[in-house]
Amino acid sequence: MKGKDCADMESQILFFDIDGTLIDEEKDMVPESAKQALRQAKEKGHILFICSGRCRAIIPKEVLDLGFDGMVGGCGTYIEYKGTELFHHQLAPELQKDMIHDLLRCHIDGVLEGKDCSAFRRDYWMPVVKNIFTENGSFTAKTQCFWDEEFSFDKMALWFDESSDMAGLQKKYVGQFEFIERDPTFFEVVPKGISKASGMRFVCNQLGIDQTRTVAFGDSANDISMLRCAHTSVAMGGGNPILFDLVDHVTSPVMEDGIANAMRYLKLI
Repeated sequence: MKGKDCADMESQILFFDIDGTLIDEEKDMVPESAKQALRQAKEKGHILFICSGRCRAIIPKEVLDLGFDGMVGGCGTYIEYKGTELFHHQLAPELQKDMIHDLLRCHIDGVLEGKDCSAFRRDYWMPVVKNIFTENGSFTAKTQCFWDEEFSFDKMALWFDESSDMAGLQKKYVGQFEFIERDPTFFEVVPKGISKASGMRFVCNQLGIDQTRTVAFGDSANDISMLRCAHTSVAMGGGNPILFDLVDHVTSPVMEDGIANAMRYLKLI
């Protein structure tokens, strides 16, 4: 951990993961200390971006209301700034159709995620997917549908068990997708060449900001590219330990004022 100091730098552009970073996944809330730190960062002139695996449609209102300047959603497949869409990478319709066919053939559960919706098998069975279906159904807009309906998706969150042929799916699509292992029964699947890091670089290019002014905050395996890309990187205490040796600073867990503590440590606020 190098512990870089941002005090003598220009205003920074800060990228925040959501689940496990801004939001505590057990309490399902953003702590007040993080809300206050984000307000102070904006007052200092820093630019704030969400950088999440979540698609645009299912970013919680509590997070949207925090005053972010923009977002990198869907692990880099969607980018907006000041409410204007700057980038959207969609999978080709034929590839979408082939993937759905193979997911059913390989008996793999999961969520197919796009800018406007998340789609589920009609016979979803994995407990985590059941919980996501219930959570997504709580959004006021219609943000979910089923695989046999008309929709478009950009990336995937796939869960599987002993009845699934995940190895077969990976073998077929290894040249087209990056399979990010989040736990032994869960892969986040993103098109090759697209990542949170590619989203960060795109934002910096669009805004004319040098990457030496980037700071990233994350907690899990799908944040690795973002944390490596950032000039200054922060891992949340209580997050995946594989990050701890990769980052400049490990802060406290979400509900122990992790975001605020890190921002004070880096002299961002």
